[in-house]
Amino acid sequence: MLFITFSLTGVIWLSQSLKFVEKLINGLPVSTFLYLSLLLLPEILRYTLLLGLFFGTLFAFNKLYSDSELIVMWAAGLSKSALAKPAIYLALIIALIMYFLGFLLVPYGNRTVTELRVAWQDSLAAVVLREGVFNSLAAGVTVYVREKTSTGEMLGILVHDERVPEKPVTYMAERGAFVKTEEGPRFVMHVGNLQEVSKDDAKLSLLYFDQYTLDISQFEKKSGARWLSPEHRYIWELINPEDSERVQQEARKLNAELHQRIVLPFYAVALVFIALAGVMGGEFSRRGRSRRMTVAAAAGVLLLISAMALFRATAQPALVTTALYLLPVLISFAAAYLASGRQLWFLDNKIAPDNLANGEPG
Repeated sequence: MLFITFSLTGVIWLSQSLKFVEKLINGLPVSTFLYLSLLLLPEILRYTLLLGLFFGTLFAFNKLYSDSELIVMWAAGLSKSALAKPAIYLALIIALIMYFLGFLLVPYGNRTVTELRVAWQDSLAAVVLREGVFNSLAAGVTVYVREKTSTGEMLGILVHDERVPEKPVTYMAERGAFVKTEEGPRFVMHVGNLQEVSKDDAKLSLLYFDQYTLDISQFEKKSGARWLSPEHRYIWELINPEDSERVQQEARKLNAELHQRIVLPFYAVALVFIALAGVMGGEFSRRGRSRRMTVAAAAGVLLLISAMALFRATAQPALVTTALYLLPVLISFAAAYLASGRQLWFLDNKIAPDNLANGEPG
């Protein structure tokens, strides 16, 4: 289970982390990149844990069956329910972990990633300028930096501002750096000149300076209050959202997200029962159970696909919500019935005396 979970998580995590690679190349600190990437893990683990649990259980019990160890344990007096208990207990533990992920870690990760990305994009004090490339600071404002030192100082600076087409301005400086002040971010340039061209009379104004401070707070994007989307909300924010017009408009999505977080861990138990049914259901055969294993694997994957479809469905909320809760429960009962040899074995943990006398598994 751990091998499958970590393998799937690693592949998905790498693909999701690619969205931050460009920012890493542009100068995003490695520590920040790793932090942002780790914040994606809870959302990924919610689904890879389910797949890891399902295929891990299927593999482990099939291995026991193929090596005749299940037959030996049945002959020694262990019932199917006794053999299945470890897998069921593990499913319950995974369900609890998924509740912890869904209620706390997933919304925390989604919210933090969004906040950091917005802060990174909106704050020009932390803007990343690539060396040897014309960087767009804002609409009509272009910055070129020849070289950046390890201390954050920039060498060979050119800033071209053509927001006023009639009077474009060009700043050139030998060195400079971004500086945070109480009034906002500033771009301090040393030893350079300012060139302003008046296109009306074709006149060039030239100003030489030893130090010039450019106010770049005017280029910053002013972020207002952001709407918290359903996946960014904690469980209590979904149960009792704020009273606003936007909440009324998005009420269906908020309810769908709430039900998804509550019901998704149920599928851990349902998938384990499907795996047990694929291995322990029916009569013993020395030819193996490749067909039953294939059917069980397909049934587990189909169950997850059906769950994903129900999570996305919004046409008839009442019916969809009912189906969302009934599906894992009904599948669990049906799979348990098949795994028991067509009896509800979880209600009887003992082997019938007649079965023991005949050497048959209970």
